[in-house]
Amino acid sequence: MIRVSTKEIIDILPYGDGKAIIVEKKPLVNSTQFKAAYSVIDFENKSKNVLTKNAYLLKKFGSAFKPISETIPNFVQCDASILYDRRVLVIYPNGEAGIFDREGELSWSGYFNYHDETVYGLALEGKYFWSICPAENCVIRYYSQTMQVDLRIGGKEAATFVNPVHISSDGGDIFVCCSTNKVRRIDGSNFTVSDYLNFDEPIKQYHRFGNHSIAVLSSGTYLLDE
Repeated sequence: MIRVSTKEIIDILPYGDGKAIIVEKKPLVNSTQFKAAYSVIDFENKSKNVLTKNAYLLKKFGSAFKPISETIPNFVQCDASILYDRRVLVIYPNGEAGIFDREGELSWSGYFNYHDETVYGLALEGKYFWSICPAENCVIRYYSQTMQVDLRIGGKEAATFVNPVHISSDGGDIFVCCSTNKVRRIDGSNFTVSDYLNFDEPIKQYHRFGNHSIAVLSSGTYLLDE
């Protein structure tokens, strides 16, 4: 593992072949406030280079990034995906969500919850997306055309996902970080769940990009080769 940051990581996105974007939370000098610092990680040469805010916004929200980023209050601390029909889905950690049309106009807003518990996170899978419900120890797949539940895996009394904290997708598989210091994988072909990675400390985020991945642990953010 190669550590690339000890700062709090707000967001991670894919950025072309062999690259990813990370957004760090950096404190301002002589202030209690913070700013977002955007960087590109190159997996091949293990480098970290500065990225412009507009390049980050374009990758996250698509061509309508300007009206979208002007509408939502905090564009770095939400999850977002460009859907199959070019609409943009945004979900915040409190379950608040919105869908923007191709021009960047808000066309739908609401909250995701399950058994009155908050649902958040966003892992895209074609016309579906996956989210987590930590209080119910489960992950939920939604159909993006209706925003209705399509599938649930896990449950409050089950040990399948113990207090899930993050969800991501790559290559058709879904990866779920749990408070047991584990990353568990949902096989995209048959929905079986298995342990994928184990760490000696809490795992906050995990993102796989083909043969490379980024793990956000309590001690910092690391590049992994798989």
